[in-house]
Amino acid sequence: MINRNVVTILDGAAGSCGKAKVIGEFANERNNLGAAITNCMPNAGHTYVDKKGNSYVFQNIPVAAVNEQTELFIGPGSAIDTELFRKEYALLEPFLKNRRIYVHELVPLIEPHHKEYEKMYVKSGSTFKGCGAVMRDKIMRDPNLRFFSGYKNAVRVSNEEYLNRIYEHLDNPYEYVLLEGAQGCDLSLNHSSNYPFVTSRNVSASQLLADSGISPSRHLGTILVIRPFPIRISNITNDHKVIYTGWYGTGKELTWTQINLAAKCGFYPIECDFELYPNNFDDGLKMELLSKASKVSLMQIFGCEFEQVNLADITILDALEMERLINKEKGIREYISNVVDFSDLGDPVIKDLSEITTVTKMERRIF
Repeated sequence: MINRNVVTILDGAAGSCGKAKVIGEFANERNNLGAAITNCMPNAGHTYVDKKGNSYVFQNIPVAAVNEQTELFIGPGSAIDTELFRKEYALLEPFLKNRRIYVHELVPLIEPHHKEYEKMYVKSGSTFKGCGAVMRDKIMRDPNLRFFSGYKNAVRVSNEEYLNRIYEHLDNPYEYVLLEGAQGCDLSLNHSSNYPFVTSRNVSASQLLADSGISPSRHLGTILVIRPFPIRISNITNDHKVIYTGWYGTGKELTWTQINLAAKCGFYPIECDFELYPNNFDDGLKMELLSKASKVSLMQIFGCEFEQVNLADITILDALEMERLINKEKGIREYISNVVDFSDLGDPVIKDLSEITTVTKMERRIF
């Protein structure tokens, strides 16, 4: 009888659903988690927060490293950026200690020219980490492609040793084997309604099994992690270029101001009629906010034509967003608005709940 003990944990939306939190809980609650495998690349980051509130970002290394009994694997569907991997390894050494990480011999290295290629040719939204470009070279059997050779206790192993070690755990009826997913099913290359605003590979439990070299007959079940307000990455690149990064079905894009006020008032975020509140909304205030807001903030609100925006076209919601971003850039995440008087809410203080992407460090778009 075939032993079915493989569990996959997947992001069911477009990323940033809290996979690392769920993986961490799954790993910490099980003394019999024999092995954990990722096929992740550095275009995705998974943030684990320990009981003391310390944050750790996992990219290539399995989050299940938080369980010191679990054997760790990086599968052949992965790709490694050497500089980023060394930083990740140093951050996670408190979990890793002297444990080995078994890296499949066909994990390629991402080099600067891979990132430059994506910046030149990918115009549909990307983290520009070189992941798609390096997989292109691998598929084309580029003779110049280099592979991971090892770093400290992350050791390169042959395909035979990799499979032999994994199948020792697969054949153990008293153990679980965990496959850790990345990105999100709604970014899947072949099965998303958002093409070409997708990631460079398929995102599914079946793809994780295939990348890891594991038969589907071994699969026990999938834990799918979603968030009620899905996200997409920013339309602004780190070098301040505007590129469209996709939509989210029929969902309306929201501002973080709407989210902040909805959370404060306990209602669903909608197109609020802020004119119902006492306000200081006039051309003088608009000019003041435009002068204080950064280029990135204005691009985020008004797009690449921000320099041509007319005062008459600026809404109260736009003004509230400018105010929020001005405060955020100063490190202020709680403030009283000078645009609209929210004193009738009891506590007029607005708490900014906006999120930054783990990899690109830009503000997430939310739907």
